[in-house]
This record gives sequence, structure tokens and C-alpha cells, in this order.
Amino acid sequence: MSEGTDISSATQPPSGQAGSPQRFHRPCARHAEDSALGPEQAPDRHTQTQPTPTTGGIRGLLRAATVLLAAVALTNNGAAKAAPLREALDFPVLFTKRGNYQGIHIYDTCYQWHPGGGIYVLENPSSPPEKHRVRTVIDENSGNSLGRGMYFDPDLSFDGQTLLFCFKGEPEGSSCIYEIRIDGTGLRQITNPRADYLPCEDGGEARSVYHGRNGSLGAAQDLTPAYLPDGRIVFTTMRHNGLVPCNNTGVAILHVMNADGSDIHPISVNSETEFDPSIMRDGRILYGRWEYVDKTALTIQSLWTVYPSGTMETALYANNMVFPEAVLDSRQVFSDPDYVVSTFSKHNSTPRGAIALIDTRIGKNDPGAVFNFSDPAHPLRDTGEACEPYPLGKDFILFSDQHEGRNALFLIRRNEDDSLTRELLFSDPTIDCHSPIPIRVQQLAAVRPAQGDRTQDHGYFLLEDVYQGMPNVPRGTVKKLRVVEETSRVSPTPGSGPFNQTFTISAALAWTAKNYLGEVSIEPDGSAYFEAPAGKMLFFQALDAEGRCVRSMRTFIQAAPGTTRGCIGCHENKQEAFQGKGLAIAQTKPPQQIRDESWGSGVLDYPTMIQPILDRHCVRCHGGEDGFAAGLDLTGGWTEYFSNSYENLVSRRELQYEATLIAGVCSMNGTAYYSAPLFPAYAIGSPAAPLARVVVEGDLGHRERFRMTRRERDLILAWIDGNGPYHGTWNYTPRGFQLAEWQETRKQLSAAMTDAGCGQCHATEGPNARFEPDWFNLERPELSRILRAPLARDAGGLGEALCRDRKVDSFQRLRIFSTGQYEHAVKPLDSFPKQQWRPWDKGERSGEPVISFAGASDEHYRKMLAIIARGRDQVLANPRLDMPRGELFAIAGRHRNIYPVRLPKRLPELTAEQLPSGEVAVRWGLTTHTWGLFADVHRSREPDFVPDPENRVARTELGAFIDRSVLPAGDLHYAVIFDNEKERTDPVRIRVRVQGTAIAHSAAPRR
Repeated sequence: MSEGTDISSATQPPSGQAGSPQRFHRPCARHAEDSALGPEQAPDRHTQTQPTPTTGGIRGLLRAATVLLAAVALTNNGAAKAAPLREALDFPVLFTKRGNYQGIHIYDTCYQWHPGGGIYVLENPSSPPEKHRVRTVIDENSGNSLGRGMYFDPDLSFDGQTLLFCFKGEPEGSSCIYEIRIDGTGLRQITNPRADYLPCEDGGEARSVYHGRNGSLGAAQDLTPAYLPDGRIVFTTMRHNGLVPCNNTGVAILHVMNADGSDIHPISVNSETEFDPSIMRDGRILYGRWEYVDKTALTIQSLWTVYPSGTMETALYANNMVFPEAVLDSRQVFSDPDYVVSTFSKHNSTPRGAIALIDTRIGKNDPGAVFNFSDPAHPLRDTGEACEPYPLGKDFILFSDQHEGRNALFLIRRNEDDSLTRELLFSDPTIDCHSPIPIRVQQLAAVRPAQGDRTQDHGYFLLEDVYQGMPNVPRGTVKKLRVVEETSRVSPTPGSGPFNQTFTISAALAWTAKNYLGEVSIEPDGSAYFEAPAGKMLFFQALDAEGRCVRSMRTFIQAAPGTTRGCIGCHENKQEAFQGKGLAIAQTKPPQQIRDESWGSGVLDYPTMIQPILDRHCVRCHGGEDGFAAGLDLTGGWTEYFSNSYENLVSRRELQYEATLIAGVCSMNGTAYYSAPLFPAYAIGSPAAPLARVVVEGDLGHRERFRMTRRERDLILAWIDGNGPYHGTWNYTPRGFQLAEWQETRKQLSAAMTDAGCGQCHATEGPNARFEPDWFNLERPELSRILRAPLARDAGGLGEALCRDRKVDSFQRLRIFSTGQYEHAVKPLDSFPKQQWRPWDKGERSGEPVISFAGASDEHYRKMLAIIARGRDQVLANPRLDMPRGELFAIAGRHRNIYPVRLPKRLPELTAEQLPSGEVAVRWGLTTHTWGLFADVHRSREPDFVPDPENRVARTELGAFIDRSVLPAGDLHYAVIFDNEKERTDPVRIRVRVQGTAIAHSAAPRR
């Protein structure tokens, strides 16, 4: 049968034989592993209502213990017929009836409202369907009912006597966790996010580290509970109010609590959602983890394990694979613990797809580890309607799949001849059936001893040898290890852009604001031992003597409080034995404290930290008074979302998936085939970046053109190796990120170009129209390329005579998206448009100059200059954060701090100045020592005043305070006290002299 054919009718039992098994044959999958369907080839999940049940795989996996029965019956024509699979079920089956999963992503189905159904037991699954008995445990009509709502996410205790489940009783309400006995008695509520926000409050008052009582989107959700062998419960919850960077919905991460709902605490630090925890035989928690640390937001929902204490989180499968996009509903096969069953699903879909068996011994990114029960010929297929597999053995699975338009309960068995036998077990024509669990005594998993000390706010890392896993890196190369936090936004967003980011951090490169915690030293033997803050998403970068990142982690781990996490090396093979060389040097010394880098720590913000370096050393030749050397504009003129310099430096000059000048990784969903896999040392970032060669080595003749300080150079390299962020914080102004005025200015300039005769070369309308973002400069209109290119040199302006007598073709210097838009679906890399880069040439070979403007007094020149100047005035009246006066209207964005930020050992220095508009600016910055603290700002005319509530003028998290009050002339004194809402610092003081009477009546800009 050809791939992609709708065979839903073939997967249904013949009429009147709903329980009859079916056998399907297809060639063995082990010879077809390389033919896994990509997104363009895979059958469409909306047109193919059933996954393709076929055979294949490694012969002989079926064992008699997993089959349980192999009775043979005779058909009317005398042929042998296998006994129904259901006859192997000598136990009842727990399941739910519910509205089927709906939503636009696998992680937001909990926000949906499809009430009805409940939790039930199929008492005699081995009987013929017409004799099935279904007993209600709880539903909207039972005597123990919680009312009409959604009953979902059941988990059965090890002794098979009690079960956990979630209930949501109102459309905009919270999901709460309950427990009930299997006979329907003993109902008790364990959690209520609206009432028992225990870790999120202190003394009954909501605390800033959790930012709000009711969670994201108005209601926190407690989800996916599972019993731990020590009697506690693991579950996922949105109580920490993190927001998904690409969709603004809530983030549910792993938590643990006591059986009575007390001592709720997180064991994860993720900024993206986690899925479906279940217990493994050795006591670890198996779960799905979504992440995208400088890689695609779409495909990395992979399989991980972690101890119940939150220690030793470890990738188990698919953390660097494009397909399957998501690994959900995972359970270990207790009878064969090397195997795990899972649902392979799409990301932009409901949590349904294909049923897969993973052999964890084969390799964590190896397609050969998978047998796909839904389509054995294509192991990584993740489309379909199947979900929630429960292993009765590694070759015998109970699961939910679609039947006649609704999900029903099925059995599937992999036979000794590599065929599959699939059988409908139970269906309800009025509602979907989900979450089947056999009711039987389960082998008790091992109890992991308690690890760590949650009263501590830090943990430790011991790196044995950074060179393990980097065979091409000479020993002695790595000098330092940078420690970076991927922050989790919890504050609102003012609006997104075309980059699949609800908060526009970058041009589809970095996804979150990074907190640069600092660096530690690498010993001569490659080891390091250091303390790190707990409660943060951490990743490390190995730096050479020049400050270049030899290799970067693109996943995260945490410093579990009170524990030491040991690492062998940098992406070493986890399945190989490490030959230790005795005690590492770092083990003979006390743990290092992370220290600031040469440039500092904390926020790394392009407009305020990188652009000033370019202004000092680069702009004069690149976009400034001396022209456009190499065609490169490095001025800070504001574009629709960023700036001229930023868009030049992150342009995908030839290939969509790489930002050429900084060797940055395009994290757009569509380029996942590039961003998802592991990169070897030196492949991306500063070791491969042309900009880094200029900065470090003086490449392209720059050695004698500027002298950057080591601090400046390290700062640029850190920005490159942060994968090119633009905004370094979650702060914003009411207008958000987009400049609609920029588009209007561009429109007016296009019309003015036609009036000036530029249309002879430049198409200003239609499919061949070309208008690149840095053609005009809203910050300094006179530097605009559109004015200087057709203007003769020495003609009364800054003419460059760059225009040439030839038609403008399709070549683009600046392109963030080679297809013109963000691509949400994964595409083969060779399907993206490519171009060959043309070196800048405006010499004699480039053609005769075209001088459209005789001088700066030319009417067309003056008209265009006026258009740009008017656009500048308009945006400055309602500024973005990266513009002058933007800080006057800044709104503090927050990120999650599970542990309060420590008060700084050395108090920050203040600066103060009176702005030209009259306001007084007091600044201290957002270093890793202050970012996340509150600052109470006090003001007085007296130098040694006592700060008190009467003289407090602000409480802010911005790293600065702009005093817009009516200020009298003379000396004013400010005192700033920092606190983490538990402890406070002594005041830091500064004096500022106000010239004249400063009346700062700056109007608040509009949204």
C-alpha cells in the first residue's frame, strides 16, 4: 500500500465483529529505518483518521509471557484463528470517558472546556463485548460526584486500590488533584491551586517570586499526578506562572508533594512545559521535557529522567532529533526495563499520534531504537490519533485510538513473525475513551533516598574533564567555563512580532533573556568544581584564552539545592565507560565561587551595551560620516523591530539557518534539521564568526583601525555566543516592539523614490519590489543610505554616489527570513532559498554612477529627508525601550526566581544625572547581583536622611529610576535600598545637583 493512503476502513473490524483481532503484514522495519517520514511525506493526521497498523521490526521480540494466551480456534472454512487478545486480560481495566483532546498545541488542552464523562472500570475485559460490565468510579451523575466537569489524568497506586485524578469544574477554572478508592469511596481533594498556593505565599501574602495567586491565564492548573513509591506524589503544575516564550500560555513543570498535599515544591526549573511523569522500576521519574535553548521551539519535547529529589535530570531519548516532535505518555515496561512505550505526537496538535516502543540501550538520538506500532516501516512517524499506551509487556500494549470518529480502547500485540494483531477492546459511541490502566498489583518501584537540602539556595558542579567529548580540542585550550541562566518570563507581554516570540527577544535566534552569572576557571587537567545558584535553568560554555566559546551546551540542568552534580565532560558519550585518572585537581580545592566576567554580569542588552561599542569603534566607516565600508551599516538607526546594525549582523546572507557574520543558529521552527542536532566544537558562535575574527584578530585589515579594550571585546564575543539577542531583559514600554511608523515612512519613501525617478532601476511595488531595512535611519536621518546613495560626493551632504546604472535584481543583503516569513513547519534545509553572497563592490567595475540628487538642496532630497525626520519625531513621541526617553516609560518585566536572589555582598554603585528634559535618572544596572531584587528609592534635601515610607518615591525592578517629579533647584539626595522580600540591604546613597527648577511633565505614551 502506498504511503499516505487513507486506510481507516481497513483498520476497523468487520461489521458485527467489533472484538475480532486483525493481522497486518509489512516487510521488516529494521531495513527501512532511514526512510522515516518527514513532514512533507507523512500522512496528514486530519485526513487519515487511523494510524496505519502494519508489521515489522526485530524478529523474535514477542515472548510467551507477554502474550499470555495463544489458543487456536477453527473458522468455518477450517483455517486456524488466534484467540481474541482480550482473553489475555485477567484483570479489570480503569479508563476515563471524556471529551477528546482539543487545542492548538499538545500543552494547552487543559485550558479547553469539554465537560462530561468520568472515571470507570471495565470489570471483565476478557469477555465478549456484548457481556462487558462497566462500573462507575466517579462521574457527574454518581453519588460521590464532583459535578459536571472534566475528569482526567488518572494514575493507579502500586497496590491497585486507589487512584489519583484531576478535575476541572468550570471553563476558566483550575484543575485540582483528587484521590479516590477504586470502589468509589474515600474521595478526598489533595490540591486546590486557588486556595493552597503554599510555595507561592509567605504569611498569606502573594510573593513576587511566584507572581500572582491564580497562575497564568487566570487559573493555575495542577496536572498529571502519579504515585511515588515512598507515598508522595509527583505532578506538573503551573503554579510558578512561567509563560511559554512562543505562545503566552502557562508552563507546567514537575513538582512533588506529600500524600496529603503538603510540602508542595518544584523539582524542575524549566521555562517550558513538562509532560506525563511516571515512575520507573529503579525509582526515577520518567517524563517528557520541552525545551529550546538556542534551537527550534517546535520539535524538542523529548524523553528525560530525574530523581524525585530533582537531581540528575538526564536525557533518555530524542533530545537532538527533529522527529518525533514530541514524546508523550511514556511508561517503562517493568517486565523488560530497557524498554519504554510512548506516544509520538506533533507539537502543533492535540496529544495524539503514534504508539512507539523505545529500546533505551541503543542510543538516545538513534532512530534504530524505535519500533513504531502505528507504522513500523517509519519508526519516527508522529501522526495519528493513538495515545496513552500502557505496556502489558514490551510487545503487548493497551492504548487509546480512534474508532468510528471517537477514541476507544484497543489492544495490539507484536507477533513472533513480526506481524501485528490489533483488536478493539471497548468503545462508547457517545463519548471518547482514554487513559486505560490495568487494575492489578504493580511491582513496587525502588525508593530513592532523599538527596539534597532544600533549605540551601545553591548546589555544586564537579566537572571531571571538559575535553571528554571534544577530541578535536587540544588540551590546554579551555581556560574558563561560563555559567548562563535561561530565564523564565512570568510577566505580561506588550505584543509580539513575526518571530514566533510573544516577547521579541531576537530575530529568531535567542528565545529568552539570558542572565550571565559569570565564569569559573578550568584546571590544567580540564576539571572544575564550583558553587551555582539553585532554582535556575543553567547551561555552560567552554571559553578559550581569547574569550571565544569553544563549545556551548544547548540544553539546561539545575544546581539541585545541597547536592553536587558530577559531569564527565562536554557532550561525552554517556554509554561509554570513563577511565578516571585519579583525583581531579578541582577535587583537591574548595568549590569556586562564580565571578563576574571582564565586562560584568547579568543582563546583556544589544542596544545599550553592544551598540555603544560599535558607535565608538565601527560606525564612522560603517554607515557613519565616512561611508558604508563593505556595504555594512552599523549605526543604531531603528528599524521596524530592531536596528540597522543588528539586522546587518544577524542577516542570513546565504542560508536561512545561519546568521552569517556571527555564525548564529536560526531557531525558526522550519530550520530544525540544522538547529536540533548537536554541534561539534568550533562549529557555531565566536570560533566560526567573521565578526569575532575582526574583533579578536583584526581580520580584513582592521588591526590598525581600532583598539578595543578586553572588556569591549569580551562583551561582543559574549553577545555572539548568546546567539544574538537584541533585548536583554523582559522590560518594555507600553508601545511594545513594532514601529508602525517605520512601515508608513517606508511607504512614503517608496512613493518619493518614484517621483525622483528612482523607479527606473528600483521597483517600488509588485513582487519584484525591493526596499531593504537599512535604507533609512530613523535615529539620524541625514545618515540614511537612501539619501546618500544617489547623492554626489562633496555635494553639500554626506553623498556616497553608490547608485549604479543597472536594474536592481533579487539579491538581498539583509534577510532575516529567506522566504519572507517565519516558517512554522519543519522543512528540508535544501528547500530554503539560497543565494551566493556578493562582496561589496562600488568601484569602476560596478557600472557608471547615477546621481539623482544634485545636492543636499535638491527638492527630492529635501522631501525624503523630511519624511524620515517626521518618522523620527513620531516614534520618539511614543518610544520603544531601545530609544531615547524609552526608559522614562519602561515597565519592569519579571522572570521566575524559585529561590530569592541573594543580596549582593558588595552593594552596587549608583550613578545619577539630570536629563536634558529635566528628569533625574538614578541608575544601578541589572547585574546578576541585582536582577530580580526590588529597589526602594528614597529622596530628600538632607544628605544623611533616614529612609522611611514618607520619603520613599518609588519601588522598582528596572535597574534605574527616572524621577519625573517637579524638582527644586539645588542638591537632592537619593538613597536606594535593595530587598528580595525577605532581607534588605543598607541604603546606597548619591547626590545630584538639579539645575534650575526641573519640571518633568513627560506624557505617558500610548499603547
